[in-house]
Amino acid sequence: MQPIKDLKMEHDAVKITLRILDKICQRIEKSRKIIDFEHLDQLLEFFKVFVDKCHHGKEEELLFPALENVGVSNKGGPIGVLLHEHQQGREYVQAMNAALDQYTKGGQSVVNEFVKSAKGYINLLTQHIEKENGVLFPLAEKHLSKQTQEKLWEGFEMIETQKIGVGKHDEFHKMLNKLESVYLK
Repeated sequence: MQPIKDLKMEHDAVKITLRILDKICQRIEKSRKIIDFEHLDQLLEFFKVFVDKCHHGKEEELLFPALENVGVSNKGGPIGVLLHEHQQGREYVQAMNAALDQYTKGGQSVVNEFVKSAKGYINLLTQHIEKENGVLFPLAEKHLSKQTQEKLWEGFEMIETQKIGVGKHDEFHKMLNKLESVYLK
């Protein structure tokens, strides 16, 4: 498998979860209360583990350093921007998590905070994915040798098995299929 193709496929899964999160936000805005707790917990775990630990881990630990080695700038360049956006995404996920925790403890007033954070995350990641697919990944395909890409792929596999866990990727895809059938069909 090609590492850049793998990252693009992961983007496709992330875009589906963002559409699901948007549908849940629409339901919350209509009812003025947070519903679908189990589904929100699953999405938040997906964002923390699949998006951040796995996908962003592959980029931050392997792809970005490989690109820096061939002259792609970090500070003031695309890598620096994307790293900043990764951090912003983490903050949005933490805010959604905190709002959900507050809500379960009777804090009705955090409904707006949850939706605001969720929509911020949706917008951030939508634009972030466009930047990676449209700018960063073409740079990687152009400048990284076949040998470097093979090493990236091996590193990607290690991240999935050692940091995420064997079978976790498949569990997320099953969850995604289930939620997609509930919210998008």
